Amino acid sequence: MKKALWTILSIVIIVMVSFYLQTKIVHHEKIKDGEVTEKYKKEINHKTNYYIFAEGRALKIEDHNTWNLIHEGDHYDIEYEYSDAHPPVVTFIGSFDEKGGSGH
Repeated sequence: MKKALWTILSIVIIVMVSFYLQTKIVHHEKIKDGEVTEKYKKEINHKTNYYIFAEGRALKIEDHNTWNLIHEGDHYDIEYEYSDAHPPVVTFIGSFDEKGGSGH
């Protein structure tokens, strides 16, 4: 009886730790020559958050000044990261034209 209880408890703990770690894994993605089709602000808990929509993804921009420099319709190389617990956040954005159009 004790062995069965310990086995069940161990399985429950392993599953809980697995789900916890799954939310902590950070994924890194890149968009090459992605067009920004929309810019918008969103008020959350009395704080303004800045977003762009590029290649079908809503991406959060943490710096207001960076958000101001981005233009709808322009193409950018974008790097962002996300996890199950956090939405996509831009970590790098650069004009596609600055690199000569091919990333060289």
